[in-house]
Amino acid sequence: MLKSRFLLVLALCILSCLSCFAASAEEKSVLIGVVDSKEILEKYSRAKAVLTEIAKEEAALSKKFQEKRTQLEAARKANKTETEIQLLTEQIRTELEPSAKKLELDSVAKSKEVETNVKTAIEKVRKKNKIDLVLLKDAVLSGGADVTAEVLKELETQKP
Repeated sequence: MLKSRFLLVLALCILSCLSCFAASAEEKSVLIGVVDSKEILEKYSRAKAVLTEIAKEEAALSKKFQEKRTQLEAARKANKTETEIQLLTEQIRTELEPSAKKLELDSVAKSKEVETNVKTAIEKVRKKNKIDLVLLKDAVLSGGADVTAEVLKELETQKP
């Protein structure tokens, strides 16, 4: 789920790098580059690190949730009153909600950081190679210069 959401963000980032063609585009040849978003996600060290960090945070939150769920089930088995169970449920919600919100905010912030890095790298490679347009490789049936390796190289040379 996270990986597909991240791919969507990466795809939107790449699409946002599209250049507008001038009216004279018909008179000159148009250079089109393609980028493999899956390969970038798999090979870009910061993207991998972000996915790992988020997965660890999700696992920790999931463990806390499971512990609280077990605690709630134990209360039910101990024949606690409905009021006591409702209070315990509210206490658990109050305890876990801030962690869940923090995880969501951290995930968004880290994804935006990677998105910005990828967008910057694509733009640098596009300008360096005088490419008019960069598209997702999956969206191109045929043709286009694959600049994925150059984008990855640029990403790895960027300062954090």
